[in-house]
Parts: sequence; structure tokens; C-alpha cells
Amino acid sequence: MHAPQCQSYIRLQQAAESGSINELYALIDENPYILENIDAVPFVSTPLHVAAVFGNIEFAMEMLNLKPSFARKLNTSGYSPLHLAVEKEQSDFVSHMLWHDGGLSRVKGRNGVTPFHLLVIRGDDDLVAECLITSPECIEDVNVDRQNALHLAVMNDRFEVLQVLTGWIQRMSQKDAYYIENRVLNKRDFDFNTALHLAAYKNDQQALKLLLKCRLVEPNLVNIDDLTFVDILRTQGENAGGGNLDLEQAVIKTGCVEAASMPKFKEESDLLKSPINFMTYYSTSMKRMKSSTSDQDRGAFLIVCTLIITATYQMALQPPGGVHQSENANANAGSVVMKQTFFILLWISNTVGFCCAVFYTFCLIPLGQLFTIWFFYIGTCLCISYALAMAVISPHPLVFLSATFALFLVFALYLLLEAFVDTWRKHRTVVPKSRFSWFWKVLQYYYI
Repeated sequence: MHAPQCQSYIRLQQAAESGSINELYALIDENPYILENIDAVPFVSTPLHVAAVFGNIEFAMEMLNLKPSFARKLNTSGYSPLHLAVEKEQSDFVSHMLWHDGGLSRVKGRNGVTPFHLLVIRGDDDLVAECLITSPECIEDVNVDRQNALHLAVMNDRFEVLQVLTGWIQRMSQKDAYYIENRVLNKRDFDFNTALHLAAYKNDQQALKLLLKCRLVEPNLVNIDDLTFVDILRTQGENAGGGNLDLEQAVIKTGCVEAASMPKFKEESDLLKSPINFMTYYSTSMKRMKSSTSDQDRGAFLIVCTLIITATYQMALQPPGGVHQSENANANAGSVVMKQTFFILLWISNTVGFCCAVFYTFCLIPLGQLFTIWFFYIGTCLCISYALAMAVISPHPLVFLSATFALFLVFALYLLLEAFVDTWRKHRTVVPKSRFSWFWKVLQYYYI
């Protein structure tokens, strides 16, 4: 760097220290490329770094207006301006930066530590809450040791911050909040320790009780030494000359066990080496069907299935020709007017159509255990109400009620038989022509 340029850089640093915006523009007037030249250096202490150290908010906002990229640039020590502001306890500066751009709390610096992590380490629960509000995704960030904010809060004895973090995690309502909560609470570091393991190592009873109250925390995970947090806690208690009775009772209530009492789970390699059984084949086929369907095709076919379910269910409520009325104490009041033979044919075709539409809808719903469970309960209730509606309008209610449930069972068995036969055919040397193919050909046409 030439002497005039070096002198301009020193003046720029001094302007950032004093917060002089007029001096900043005087330097830009002398050399319009002064900020551009600084930005061209990969790792450099920018004027924004200096303003962050001295807490010059107005100067920093002006600098962000001129050069937004400075906010994410690291100096030669691996720190961004927001890192330095946190280190120098410039709380107002940090707050203004967060509200200007919440993503700045996620800038990874030295050792993968973000400004959000630094705030957790320093125990500033108010600014931690601001980070979570302005950038909810920061709760998932980890450092190079794969430790998230929960790990850091436990390791640095920041109980109030831990309360803020667990409170936020359990109140999240954004997309995939359930899975984010599960991942964050049970995140493992390089030694496979969760925050619960670390709290047990430190014998931090407050942190242990708080974490155990989180409904998605998995207390029986083992670390790299094959120890659950219960094993660690009891070892620490023995070393300290006794344990805490209340905590022991809380641990027992949560169903926590020692590693020696847990069943030995197979490794992933052992599971992959195992032969493909029927249930594995069936579940994999269902997942492939769902994942290979585009959202547009799934939406269109779901509409068709919904219309079919509505039409077939409506037929059970308002059959063709109507029902006998209750005038003159008619014994057949409420049953269909049509002949019994026609009703049987209508009942069979309508019930098969209803079953197929419900099954296709189950195949098309989004992947995820929650959606599957919801639809299972809703679909079961819908099938029961359909069976009752058909029984009420039938000539012989008990007979047709039993027959409807039997037809549901036959339909389910047919699907299982079709899948079983298909699996059996693929493992034969000579492949015969399947007689159970029409149903799955429809699925393959739409999904594959």
C-alpha cells in the first residue's frame, strides 16, 4: 500500500473511531475507490469493525448503507463486526445491527462461532431473545465442534439463557418446527454428547430438570463412551459423595435408564446387510410412490379422490330413488325403495370406489408421521360412518353393516396379497404373468 493510500486508510480508521460521517465522505471525495479497495481484501478490518468496537451506531448504519458486504466480512482474527460488538459489550450497537439484518447473528467466524453463540456464552439473555426473534434459524447453528446454543449455555453455566432457549424451542410455530425442536434438543457434538449429557457431567441439576421437562428430549441417547446421561449423573453423584433424591425421582419418572439396561440396537451397516422382508418392501414402495409424484400431479389427483369420496359418501346419505317414509307405521321406513338386487350391486360398486379413493388419498398425502397418523384416524372415522350410513338405508341393517366392514377387511387383505405376490414373483427364476396387476398399474401410471 502506497503512503498516500496508507494515510487515507489511517484517516478512515480514525473517522470510524470518532463516528465522523463528514470525514468519511471527505475521504470518499478524495478517493472514490477507498471502500472498494478495502472490500477487495478477503480478510480485513473494515471501518465497520472499528465502529463496532467503539459503538458508533450512526456511522455503522451509514457504512452499511454504502457497503452492506462489510457486515459479513471477517477480519484477520476471524471476527465479523457483530462479533466484536458482542465482545466489547456494545449492546445498543448489537441490537441496532440485529434489527437492521437479523441474519448477521448467523455469520460464522473463528471456530464456527456465530455472534448468537457469543451472546449465549456471555449470558445476555435479552439479546439472545432478540436474535431468536429477528433470525429464528440461528437456533440450529453449530460451531466446528458441532455444538449448538444449548451445549454452549450448559457448558458456560448460563441457566437463564438456557431457559430462554428451551422456551423458544417449545414455542416455535414455523414450518417444520416439530422436527427442528427434536433436532436441536437432541443435537450431538463430536463426542455424541447432547446438552443433557453435558449437564450431567457438570452435575447441573437445574439444567437437567429444565431439559427433562422438554417433551421431545431423548433421555436415553448414548455418547461415544456408551453412556446415557443417567450413567454420567450417577458417576458424578458417587464422586461427589451422594446424589440428589428429588432429581433421581424425576429421572425415574421420565423412563430414563442406564446404558446397560437398554436393548442393543443394530448398526446401520447391519440393517443394510439384512434381507428385505415384506414390511420393508411395502414401506419402501409406499415412500417411493409418494416421493416420485410431483406436487402438481399430487394436487390434481387429490382433488379427484376428494370428489370420488364425496360422491360415494353422498350416495349412502341420499340413495337413488330415495327411502321409504315413516307414514302409516311402515316397517321398512328409512330403507331404500329400489329392489334388493339393485341395491346389492350399487352397494358393492360404491363401497369399492369409496375404498379405492380413500386408499389413493392415503398414498398421496405428504410424507411425515404426523400427517399419516391424522389421516389414519380421520379415514377410520369416515369409513365407520360410511358403514353405518349404508346399514341404515339397507333392507337388513345388521347384515349390511357386517358385510361393509368385511368388504373393508377384504380390500385391505387384497392390497397386502397383491404386494406379497409381487414380491414373490420378483424372487422367482421364471416370472409368471401376474393376475393381480390392475390396481398397482394405476398407481405406477400416476406415480412412476
